[in-house]
Amino acid sequence: MATIVFTVRLGFSGVTPTALVEKGRNHVTMLTGNIAFPTPTPTLLVLGAACDTLDVANQAFEFNRGKVEKQTRDTAFTALKDLLRELGGYVQANCNGNKDLILSTGFNTRRPNDPVGPLNAPQNLRVRVAPYPGRLDVSWNGVRGRLMYQLYYTSMDPLDPAGWKLLLQSSKNRHIVDELKNDTVYTFRCVALGTAGPSPVSDIASAKAS
Repeated sequence: MATIVFTVRLGFSGVTPTALVEKGRNHVTMLTGNIAFPTPTPTLLVLGAACDTLDVANQAFEFNRGKVEKQTRDTAFTALKDLLRELGGYVQANCNGNKDLILSTGFNTRRPNDPVGPLNAPQNLRVRVAPYPGRLDVSWNGVRGRLMYQLYYTSMDPLDPAGWKLLLQSSKNRHIVDELKNDTVYTFRCVALGTAGPSPVSDIASAKAS
């Protein structure tokens, strides 16, 4: 009998700002001390702060109904959604498709009717020197069916496997890397994660931080 693989359902359909704040705070509660997910991405501190920001902005809009208040609320609403989408990717990448583990984080589940098979490697990985010291802008083409990306880097010989380190897990296909050493060449590679497991590793790309 085939193993049933469950996926995270974000639950954004029709959600109001008030409900999104409650949802975000529930995730913080459910993940606090959750040993199955010891390093939430984003951190619970960041997530809690975003909930507070939206809560304050939403209350200000409800009181005043002004254009500035609405824009501030909408910006905070989008920011919290983005963080919860990233959190959903983190949970999916670390739950092994287990329904109970997903539910333990406050997310609901769905069983895909047409699961995506093995993923392709991320394509067109590129690194651009940003106009700030010690900063590089890394991006790559999106992969259909991905739940999250893992971005790796090394400042050593890229042929030496011991030098590679995991930089981050993210649902986005772009990341600004900062606080890098000047005059140092950094090399990056990326993997897409899906319900069928990780994709092949992308091609590498390098640039010197200035």
